[in-house]
Amino acid sequence: STTTTAEHTIAMIFALARRIPSANQSTKSGQWESDHFLGVEVSGKTLGVLGAGKIGRLVIERALALKMKPLVYDPYLTEDTVRLLGAEQVDFEGLLAKSDFLTLHTPLNVETANILNTETLARIKPGCHIINCATGGLIDELALADAIKSERVAGAAIDVFEKEPPAADNPLLKLDQVVCTPHLRTATRDAQVNVTVQVANQVVD
Repeated sequence: STTTTAEHTIAMIFALARRIPSANQSTKSGQWESDHFLGVEVSGKTLGVLGAGKIGRLVIERALALKMKPLVYDPYLTEDTVRLLGAEQVDFEGLLAKSDFLTLHTPLNVETANILNTETLARIKPGCHIINCATGGLIDELALADAIKSERVAGAAIDVFEKEPPAADNPLLKLDQVVCTPHLRTATRDAQVNVTVQVANQVVD
């Protein structure tokens, strides 16, 4: 299901960059506000990738095809490995300071829990867009909402929440700058078939 998750990440990047969900809702409500939904190009933008495992690497591959400039922070990879991926290795502070889009692809553990919080979000590049299709708990959701309201963060695309489904009063659900999906990262027919076949082959083995 790694390909499906990587593709959902790219879809979320475009949804944020071109404000597609809000424009769709507006148009279906009878409005025609083409001047209202001013977006940004992804070409030429810096994509920060936090964690370059199987999924992160597929995201980098696709980002390069979109002419984005990938940066990687992954303390478990060597600089040569990151260079072979077509990306530039940076430390965590560099990732925060330089990313126009920041996507998370790391497991949840003691080191990564709430890695994006009030303190780290204060050091992020102004106008950054944040994407999380990895796992809930990596982001302090209240802090992210505050960072968006203050316009430090331009927007976020969130597929996974600390509590699922999120509570009705979760502030991220009320912000137009936030795109939310219900844990769709592996939700394609292709991924379900691939996972099923893989498990069957492992049972046979």
